[in-house]
Amino acid sequence: MYLLLKKIITEKDMQRQIALLEKLLNHPAITVKELARQVETTERTIFSDLQVIREQLPVGWQIESGNQGIQLINDGQQIPNDLWSLFLPQSISIQFIKALFFTKELSTATFLQDNSVSYETLKRHTKKMNQQLHAYHIQIKLTTNTAKLVGNESAIRIFFHRLLIPFTHNNYFFEEYSIHEEHYFRYLKQLEYASLAVETEEVFGMCWFFINAIRIKANCRIEEFPFHSEDYLYQLYRHPLIELYQTEGVYLQNEELFFAFFCFLESWNYNNTFDSTIVLEANYPTLSALAEQLTEQIAEQTEFSLKQSQLTENLLLLLLKYNESTWLSEQFQLEYQELLTERKNPTRYQSEEELLAIIRPVIQLENPRYLLNLISLLEQQALFSLQPKIMTVYFIFQGEPAWKAFLQQELTDLLGRRVHLTSLEVSQINHIAFEPQDFIISNVLLESLPVQVVYISAIPTKNELRQLTELTLAQYL
Repeated sequence: MYLLLKKIITEKDMQRQIALLEKLLNHPAITVKELARQVETTERTIFSDLQVIREQLPVGWQIESGNQGIQLINDGQQIPNDLWSLFLPQSISIQFIKALFFTKELSTATFLQDNSVSYETLKRHTKKMNQQLHAYHIQIKLTTNTAKLVGNESAIRIFFHRLLIPFTHNNYFFEEYSIHEEHYFRYLKQLEYASLAVETEEVFGMCWFFINAIRIKANCRIEEFPFHSEDYLYQLYRHPLIELYQTEGVYLQNEELFFAFFCFLESWNYNNTFDSTIVLEANYPTLSALAEQLTEQIAEQTEFSLKQSQLTENLLLLLLKYNESTWLSEQFQLEYQELLTERKNPTRYQSEEELLAIIRPVIQLENPRYLLNLISLLEQQALFSLQPKIMTVYFIFQGEPAWKAFLQQELTDLLGRRVHLTSLEVSQINHIAFEPQDFIISNVLLESLPVQVVYISAIPTKNELRQLTELTLAQYL
């Protein structure tokens, strides 16, 4: 399930049922005994939860029991969002955070009456929710009279963006509010006529449009912060953004206008193609030179030519986001807590100081970890685009030659273009210089090898194929 939403739901029975659904989604079939072990409850509770879930499943989903265990069946036309939406109206914590989204200050008595819950119960839920909200630098302040979100308005909006973006396409939280997504799509279309077209993540940007418009109408305003009012990109997009928000009766000025621009900039895709009016290199010469320096440094570290990749252009866009407003950039880091953790190989730690030595004269950050991790992601994408086969899997298979050739081709397609699947005979094993990430797929018993061996049947089972994809998945992260 979507991580943040799962954390906000505080009801224990729902948390258990969500965990149960996740297990069913991740296994083609699983026994009740195994479900009870993984969810850490009793088999009786599993049967009870399954019955509750069965009665609420949306059209297209069903739970079936068979010889292999419990299966969650999808007719192929549904997405997991339909499953998670079962829990949202039933969760007091979700309804509470939803009510706080639409107002600056909520009447406690009205909420308690509308949701048939006691003040003490709501207080317990609030305490649990605040433990999760702490990472976003916001808290719920609850009294017998009122409830409100406390913290920077920018941090509050960033939290809601992370919470709601998985559901923006089906308008959850927005379905009862007259925000029109066609206005945002029309805005993107109008940029084409003004030679300002840029490739964006549309749902990402539209979610920001919804959140900004709703919070401004609720009189929840962005605080003052420093920004470059004469910035090149800001000047290009400020008037189109003003017109966009006016379609919702919202009139942007000052910090609110720049915040809306920054949100739109955050939605810009990498590996982008810009329209004729947008000339980044000429208007941001310092950042452009910085991006080239970083590319050269990364090329030196990786010993790989990156001239044919779009790494320099992508780094320029990334640096632009930080340069527009360093304060906002560091605020926006709150949205992706998991990317603040280390993603890179430990052997690369020393190279970070070399990158920071290039960055710091231009961009000063209190915590550069998030930026370094984003640089790492762009670096990996550039390397993969130029040299996708980074892992060798050796195929040792004894069987009918035509079937062997067919199976090898099917496994090649399954494992993807970053895995090089090569045929190997048992007699050749001692002559291979294996790399640590390599492994062998075999249908014959092999002993005393320096790499992992994954055994498959003559006709591989679903579980065997799933194991192979899980082993190679690490190469995509």
